Amino acid sequence: MNSQSHKRAERRWGVRIEVDIPVRLELAQGRSLDGRMRNASVSGALIECALELPMFTPLRIEIPKLPDRVPAPIQLAARVVRAEHPQFGVEWREFEPSALVALLQPSHH
Repeated sequence: MNSQSHKRAERRWGVRIEVDIPVRLELAQGRSLDGRMRNASVSGALIECALELPMFTPLRIEIPKLPDRVPAPIQLAARVVRAEHPQFGVEWREFEPSALVALLQPSHH
């Protein structure tokens, strides 16, 4: 079966930037776990983590302070829209989170 075909039909928008950032995932009932953000856009992100999360799981994603890119920790509300363990795609609950825009700028050195 061709897994590429369904990927093409996704309603994603915004430029996706490849990243490798440690993130903290806050789940319901006070559970939290560590993950890594692999790419991000103003509409969502791809996260890798050990726990399998079902579709539509609501969560908060905390991006730690990162020198040069993230001046203060960012917390974003999201929900799982694609589950492909060990990775899952999330969609931000907020339209174009402004805190994320700086992170998605190309690094200028």
